[in-house]
Amino acid sequence: MSFEESEETFEEKDIIINRDKKNIQFNFFMIKIIPVALFFLSFFASLVSNAWLRIFARKNNFLIDRPDKYRKFHKDPTPLTGGIGITFGIIFSGIFLFFLTDTSYTSEVSVNNFLGQDQNESHLIQINEEKGIVIERVNDDSFSITLPDGNKSIYKISDSGESILLSTSNSSKDLIISNFSFGLALFTILLQFLMTFDDLRGLKALTRLLIQAGCTTGLIFFSGVYLESLGNLFGFGEIYLGLWGIPFTVFCIVGMVNAFNMIDGLNGLCASLCLVCFMAIIYMINADTVPSLFPLILPVGAITGFLMYNLGVLGNQRTVFLGDNGSNALGFMCAWILVYFSSVENSNFAPVTALWFVAIPFFDAVGVMVSRAIKGIMPLRPGRDHLHHKLLDMGLSSNTIYVVLILISTSFAAIGYIFNYSFPESQSISFYTFIAVWLCYYFLIRFIPKNV
Repeated sequence: MSFEESEETFEEKDIIINRDKKNIQFNFFMIKIIPVALFFLSFFASLVSNAWLRIFARKNNFLIDRPDKYRKFHKDPTPLTGGIGITFGIIFSGIFLFFLTDTSYTSEVSVNNFLGQDQNESHLIQINEEKGIVIERVNDDSFSITLPDGNKSIYKISDSGESILLSTSNSSKDLIISNFSFGLALFTILLQFLMTFDDLRGLKALTRLLIQAGCTTGLIFFSGVYLESLGNLFGFGEIYLGLWGIPFTVFCIVGMVNAFNMIDGLNGLCASLCLVCFMAIIYMINADTVPSLFPLILPVGAITGFLMYNLGVLGNQRTVFLGDNGSNALGFMCAWILVYFSSVENSNFAPVTALWFVAIPFFDAVGVMVSRAIKGIMPLRPGRDHLHHKLLDMGLSSNTIYVVLILISTSFAAIGYIFNYSFPESQSISFYTFIAVWLCYYFLIRFIPKNV
């Protein structure tokens, strides 16, 4: 090969290298810009949906919350359509998600992924954490190898024991629609639809619990996802729940749904606490850079759009409330996403970290129910003994209470994040610290005047 030919070859290689660099830079830019686009898309979708639903509710006298002299001190009758507006915003922006990204979509929805089917069988062969290589069993005679760059190769084992390459793909850009993601959307909408009757006519506490437990159990069966382990919670080794994790998960989900419902007594509080939880999850797992986790950004934008009305940013005459349907749906989503990342294989999300992300609703709900149980009052009975009610009785303004509780919730989420990464093998430190903070809260709250 002559000198001129070799020089031309080097020039061609430089062109190819520069082209590849530009492609990588462009793809990186797109990965970063898509989450921003999704946020604003869901924000405006929620904004428009809430505006339209508010007009519809007022015009048809449908889902209107009227003030009373006991618990509802707002001045004017207000639509309870905020939760539905958030759901519409998520759905509409979710549909556009398919057109905004250049990712491929993989559907893993199958009856084989129901509880008790193939997903409970051990399919993981080996994980090389240092090199980031995952080897999984596909079936009895084939397996897959996934490299850190997302390249996935499927091999078949021949009769002679040799590995034969069947296919190669790149899953780094895949948006995976799994039984869990599909089931979460399905059962959240179902729960919200059923709880709309609570806003319309009022349901008994037992009926609400049965609805919440039914939707939770349905999602467990549909997805096979539940808390099988609590991690090294007490410092004496990992706590495996096995099948006992199913009723425990139902208890946790139903408890957190009611906790978010109970805290919904101050404009913007419930939705903003959910927003803090979602943003903490996104930050912790870097969902803004992983295409398959982009849907987590949709609730953030939709909730922010709702808060424009609920907090009176667009004027006090345009206020809307979440309603029981909205607080139940948001609590259901938050609780389930925390359970999912706490239980999924190879997750760095310790189960105890979830408690820090929902600390304020947890503290309030447990404190109220314990106090009512001591007094012989039904735990789920409406009352003015919640944290925000007691702070109002102290003379603090609603805006001050809102800001303080959101800042505290954000601080708790940050503490949980720090514990999760600073002590990955000593989860008991995080747990005992959480218990200590909880006890401090419980004894401190007893000095605040009560008005049940």
